[in-house]
Amino acid sequence: MKNQLLRYSLITIITCTLIIIYLMLTRNHPVKQYQRAYLTPSHNIIQSRENIYHFNHQDSKTYDEYASLLVDSELQASFLYNRRTASWLEFFLISDSQVFVSQNTYSNIVVIVTDLESLLKLKVFKEYTIHTIFLLEKQLTNNVQNVEDKYLTSQLTLHRTLPKEIALSDTAINDSDFTSLPNYIKLRKRIESKPKEQSIDSTVKQTLTKQNAYWITQSETIKTQLFITTLFLLCCIALYFYIRLNDKLIKTLTIKRELIRSEKEKAKLALVAEYAHDAIFILDKQGRLTWINQSYSALSGNTLEDIEGKDLPSILQLDKIKHANIIILLQSLETGTSISFELTNHHKDGTLFWIDVSITPILEPNGNIMHYIAVERDITKKKELEDKLIKAANKADVSNRAKSTFLATMSHELRTPLNGILGMAQIIESNIKDKEQHKQIKMLLESGDHLLFLLNEILDFSKIEQNKLELNHASFYFVDIIEPITNTYLSVCENKGLKFIIDNKINNEIVFIGDKPRIRQIIFNLISNAVKFTHEGSITLNFSHTLTGKGKQAVQIKIKDTGVGIRENRLKHIFEPYIQAEASTTRQYGGTGLGLAIVKQLTDIMRGYISVSSSEGKGSCFTLVLPLDITKSKQLKDNDALLPSGQSKSTNPIPMANLSILIAEDNKINALVAQMFCQRLGHKAIIAENGKVAIDKLKETHFDLIIMDNHMPVMDGILATKIIREKLKISTVIFAYTANAFQKAHDNFLKAGANYVLTKPLQENDFIGAIKQYQDAIIQQKRTSYPTQEKNSNIIELKRPSKYKLSDDALTEAEIKLTSIQDICGTDSEIICVFLQSFIDTSEENITEIITAFERKDIKSIRFNAHSIKGMASNFSASRLIKIATSIELCAKKKNMPKLEDVQQLINLLKINIQQASRLLEKYETQ
Repeated sequence: MKNQLLRYSLITIITCTLIIIYLMLTRNHPVKQYQRAYLTPSHNIIQSRENIYHFNHQDSKTYDEYASLLVDSELQASFLYNRRTASWLEFFLISDSQVFVSQNTYSNIVVIVTDLESLLKLKVFKEYTIHTIFLLEKQLTNNVQNVEDKYLTSQLTLHRTLPKEIALSDTAINDSDFTSLPNYIKLRKRIESKPKEQSIDSTVKQTLTKQNAYWITQSETIKTQLFITTLFLLCCIALYFYIRLNDKLIKTLTIKRELIRSEKEKAKLALVAEYAHDAIFILDKQGRLTWINQSYSALSGNTLEDIEGKDLPSILQLDKIKHANIIILLQSLETGTSISFELTNHHKDGTLFWIDVSITPILEPNGNIMHYIAVERDITKKKELEDKLIKAANKADVSNRAKSTFLATMSHELRTPLNGILGMAQIIESNIKDKEQHKQIKMLLESGDHLLFLLNEILDFSKIEQNKLELNHASFYFVDIIEPITNTYLSVCENKGLKFIIDNKINNEIVFIGDKPRIRQIIFNLISNAVKFTHEGSITLNFSHTLTGKGKQAVQIKIKDTGVGIRENRLKHIFEPYIQAEASTTRQYGGTGLGLAIVKQLTDIMRGYISVSSSEGKGSCFTLVLPLDITKSKQLKDNDALLPSGQSKSTNPIPMANLSILIAEDNKINALVAQMFCQRLGHKAIIAENGKVAIDKLKETHFDLIIMDNHMPVMDGILATKIIREKLKISTVIFAYTANAFQKAHDNFLKAGANYVLTKPLQENDFIGAIKQYQDAIIQQKRTSYPTQEKNSNIIELKRPSKYKLSDDALTEAEIKLTSIQDICGTDSEIICVFLQSFIDTSEENITEIITAFERKDIKSIRFNAHSIKGMASNFSASRLIKIATSIELCAKKKNMPKLEDVQQLINLLKINIQQASRLLEKYETQ
């Protein structure tokens, strides 16, 4: 690469040098031309100068001829100077100095020519003056008779002045020739007084010599440069060919070395192939064996002579073992595809062994198959190990199933009596008025709750260990997590004399998506530990927004306490199961040592992370970061996201009364507890001791609600639920009621047709919450069971999905208009949203209450709700809604039950206006 770059550089240099040489030659040509061209005017000038020096009055050439020669020299110099602009090439090649010299030469020649012309004029004047004087002298000598006049004439012509001591005669004075002679003599003296010949001669010589020398120097300089450049070019060419020759030599040596290395490599590969641990054999393009290595002979017991020329199926013993899929694979070799597979073979002595075979076609450059290389590896030990691992895994699986069965059984067996204990304790608590006895029952309930907490902790950890714990993602506000924490631990901390500080920086309007109960469980576990190990000072909770390392939205939770702290050498083990900060902790504070392990495992499942910093005697700080998705919804009704599909929470805070409930439970105590819970809520409850009895009772009597236990004699709850749904086609709401806390058991119940799953021990609040949650479905089922309602089946269904499915045509009957709302609220979007939400909530509550009142024949409640609807409708001038509400109110005032059709119409109108209000609310929320 380096030599190649050098060659390219030399080629570039050679090219540039050739261009320079060409330019030099091109430049030298006009220089020589100018050198030769300037010789002509120089010669003419010198010739003119010589002619002028030797000029006399007897010369045959005229003045004009001499002057013409000088003018020609000047014109030639002018032509040479102006010629540089005639050709762009000469203009480009002639340097500035040469232009300056040309211009200077031209100027000097003009000056010389001018001077020579002046000299010529003077020379002519002088010659003709001398000749005239001579003629005048001769004429005077012949004409003057006086000796003294002749003497004066000779003296005048000789000395160019008259002697002062001699006076002219009258004849001389009156002679015109004599009087003209002094004038010509004066003219001659004036001409001779201008000594220009010598200076002009020196100037001409210097100028012409300098000009000629300059062009000779320029020519010689170009020749010298041309010589040096040519020499440099020859050196570059020589270097280029040297490098090229050297590259060829290096390439030849490299090829030779590569050939030697290749031969050595082949020898090594042959050695490796021959003595490789894997068995190797080679086939020709027809698939016939041509070579084997020693390992193949050792593996199969065959020599090359035994199997040479055999085809692949024979070598792999496919005739003995029926491997149809392997034969199909072998057919793909013809397309040039490599294949791998496992099969059994037999040694020459009959021993069975497993091999892993890999066959690769070797292709020629044109793509045709040249031969095949096959590699066999003995995997007999690997297969034996796999068999052992499978057996061990099966054994472990059996053990895990036994463990799961044991935990499920223990869960059921512990929860069943615990259900009776806690249930009866709750019932007794409500009936005891003695303070001391009430305190004792309270302690019993707290102990039972603690036992239940420990049981749940063990079961949670078991689920995590078996990867059976599943997260239930739903939408929630984070304040729904913080409020129960505040309600629970504020009083606990006050009782211990601790400050309980909550710093919440999370936006309460953001709707998160996650497993709210599990997040709450994590925080409760951490706070529980903080409260347990802090005797004075404070417990501080910080909630804030943050980002994970991958830039995902997350919530950061910090729980800081001023408790006993954790030793540094125990920190790295603090999240391990059954580990506590000190060995004495279990004896002093209690607990299973699973709380922090569950926290860590739940955090990992949620793809978050947790860290801890602590100083012994000063306190600890747990930092938890949980990545949570954020939904685009701006509002979320309480608990809506946690409801099962197809259900929504009821807006009525008080559960309905006078329900007919069937309880299928074989345990008499648990059945009694459930029955008493129902009776305390104003319901009628009948007990069935197993699933079959429950089915028989359902065939005879209608029930508004069914509570179904799982493990029962004769027929279990899951099978009974399936029969109720599939055979009896009864859609009554069924609450599964099981002591099995595993999700699989819950899923099986839901799959069978149950609506909801209650876990033992049954808590009164959980039971009330479940009835509230399914109140609408229970009301609907209760209504459809009456004959009057069968005749009037046009009553609308009171299910409340998140989006009502009324048609657009129905919405045209809506009376709630934006203009009427703006008349009340103005144009403030926030106030309009509050008004619309209030209308929706109030209307939903009115629908629920008026239907419940109609079922109970509660005329007073019907009248109250109709009056409420009328007042609400008058706010936005809903005339039809006011009219029907007024009609029902007047009927109820007379203590008469309103007609079913009127109630239906009122509900329909409310539904239509609720839907219209929801649309307007959604529009304003998205602005």
